[in-house]
Parts: sequence; C-alpha cells; structure tokens
Amino acid sequence: MSTVIGGQRTGLASRHEMLLRLEEAITTARTQEQRLALLAFNLRGFREININFGHHRGDQVLHRVMEAIQGTLRSCDQAFHVGGDEFAVLLRELKSPQVAHLAITRILDAIEEGPNDASNTPMASARAGGAIFPDHAGNIDDLMRAADSALYSAHKTRRRYTLYDSAINERNQQRIQLHNDLKEGLKRNQLLFHYQPQYDLHHNCIRGCEALIRWPHDTLGWINPELFITVAEESGLIADLTYWSLNVVLREWNLLAAGITQAPVSINLSAVLLNSREIVELVERAINIWGIDPASLVLEVTESAMMADPEDALRTLNALHERGIQISIDDFGTGYSSLAYLKQLPVKELKIDKSFVMNMMDNDKDRKIVQSVIDLAHNLNMHVVAEGIENRETQDLLASMGCDYGQGYYFSRPLPAEDVPPVLMNACQL
Repeated sequence: MSTVIGGQRTGLASRHEMLLRLEEAITTARTQEQRLALLAFNLRGFREININFGHHRGDQVLHRVMEAIQGTLRSCDQAFHVGGDEFAVLLRELKSPQVAHLAITRILDAIEEGPNDASNTPMASARAGGAIFPDHAGNIDDLMRAADSALYSAHKTRRRYTLYDSAINERNQQRIQLHNDLKEGLKRNQLLFHYQPQYDLHHNCIRGCEALIRWPHDTLGWINPELFITVAEESGLIADLTYWSLNVVLREWNLLAAGITQAPVSINLSAVLLNSREIVELVERAINIWGIDPASLVLEVTESAMMADPEDALRTLNALHERGIQISIDDFGTGYSSLAYLKQLPVKELKIDKSFVMNMMDNDKDRKIVQSVIDLAHNLNMHVVAEGIENRETQDLLASMGCDYGQGYYFSRPLPAEDVPPVLMNACQL
C-alpha cells in the first residue's frame, strides 16, 4: 500500500499499514529478544506553507519530505505518512538506543536540507519524538503513546527531538489532569482573586489594586498561578480563563470600589491572547455586562510577551486603547524592547520589575536602571509603578527618584476580597 499526494504515488505506507507492520515487528522483536524504535515526526509551519504557497506546493513539500526520509533508512526499516503533516518511521533490529538518536538526527537533517532542483519548493523543518521497544513500552498501544508523548515534549521544550522519558510523561499526565481540573474548577467557580494595593508614593494614599488569581485546589491545595496559567495557555483554555477572570474581577471591583473615583483595578493579560483580536471582544463583553468605566480597567502585559510578535501586539493594544482601556507594561526591563517600538505603544504605565527594586538599596547598577526607567517613562508621558517594595527605605528612595506608585509586602500582601474595603478607605481622592 502507498500514499498518493498531489497525484504522485510516494511509496510511503498509510497509518493502517503502519499498525500492521508495527504489530508484526513487535511480535518478531519479542520472540528474538530484539529492540525496535517508533519515531514520530511533525512538520513545522506546514499550515503556513499551504496558506502562502497553495495546497499544490504543500503536496510537493510532503512528497519531498517523504523522499528525504526514505533516503536515510536501511532496507529493514520503513517510513509511513500517517496523515496531514505527520510521519512515522519504524526502525527494526535496533542494536542500541543510541542508534535511534542517530537515525532521528539524520532524518531531520535530510528533511531540512531542501530540494536539489530549481523548483522553488518551500523549505521544510520538523520536530520528532521516539520510543523504544521494550525499553519504553511493551505493546503497540503503549509504544505509540510513548512516541507521541516524546514528540509533544519536543514541541513544548522547542527541541529538535526527544526520546521518551517516563518522568516527562508523568509530568505531561499531571498537566493533562490539571487541565481537566481547571476546566471543572472554572465551571464550579473554585478559583478566586486576591487584591494587592498600589500606593501613591507622594500622597500616601491607595491608587488602586492589582487582581491576582488564586486556585485553592480540592486535593492539591494552593496551586502556583504560573503553573495553571501555563497549562491553560498550552491547552487552549486561556480564553475561557481570561473571560471568567474579567467577569469576576469587574463584578467584585464594582462592589469593592463603590463610591471611589479614579481607583483602577489591574489584571494580567496572557501573552497567548495578546496576539489575537479575541481578547478585544472578551474585554468589551465583560465591560458591557458590568457597566464599568473602561478607564478603571488596566490590562498588564509583560514586555517579553509584546516582543514575541510586536506587530500583532501593537494592533491588539491599539484596539484596546481605542476603547478607553489603560495598558501597563509589566516586568519592564526584562524583555529587551527597543525604544523605537516603545514609543509606538498606547501605554500609560510602566511597571519596574521587582528584581531591580528589591536590590536597589545595595546595588548601584540596579538603582541607576530604576532611575533611568522612571525618567524614560516620564519623558514619554507615562507613570511608573515599582514592584517588590519591602521596606520604608526603598519607598523613600523611590519617591525621591520621582516614582509615582508602588506595591509590595511593605504596604500589603495580596488580600482576599472581603479584606479590601477597609484598605480602600485610604483611597486617593485627587
């Protein structure tokens, strides 16, 4: 059996034949006490090739990749096109696990070498994962799962390839379970927000709060937000989590800051949504539901997130700004953004990363960086928030340097919603 792509018969077997050959190979390997390896390959950016060059050129790429794979194999090995941009290779009579490493590297190199003709066929690249029988799995189903797990890990870690690792697989299983728990937790409203006050350093009053998401898991206790937010981003759940968060925070802030003017609430925005127009619709919908003034909502975006795709980020931030929402650059100083880009952004606030603030009393370089950020922000008509203030001396120094606002444990830890109203009694009325 062979696969037909673009009218060309490739000689590569289909997924159905792969299952048959793999089962036969495992039976033989078990009888003769041999090793074999299943390698899984996934082309990178193949969708963009179809979009930019057309499906006919995409078929040419698949055909060339198939030929490249076959050109690296021994006579006892076999390659399979299992669908779309996915390929698999069966390595029989594997003398040692190191051979699998060598084979994957040779195949990836062959795929990325490009055509040796003048057809202008777009270049292809791939990531790979592999698993070995019986080292990593003892049957066909487990072997396929192990190879897929290794491929997933390669994508997640942005490595060219990985071989199966039981510890990595266990972490992947934990992430899958965490995703399922998070999805259920959103349905049951298990997550909540704590609010950390931001202080006006010159008027000694509260300017507003940053909303920080928390998850008290039924059995695991308090889960690190970085962990479950990453899981949400990787699993496609981040839009649901963001919309849920916006509604909870805006509903609570309506009650917490009732009667207080000019007291904004800040919410962190995921880098995944920053490059999507979807976030604009989500924010608009939440604002309309709760009827808040858009200017009282501050969306915090990390500097590194903006630099991942500056053009898309700029479009999204401009769209949010046009709707009256304030934009803050979080962790400023850690993302290496250029001044040429910074001056284009519709940003009203820079947040100095706490790594500079917490050491500035003892580190002259950190102190100079903080002063430079404050001066830069003010010259661009932005105000500055310093994070990580843990003592009075740091507060006084920042105030003398012209910093506008500050937050940190010296003022207050993040507070449960029920503890916020007494603190807001000291809100600025400027």
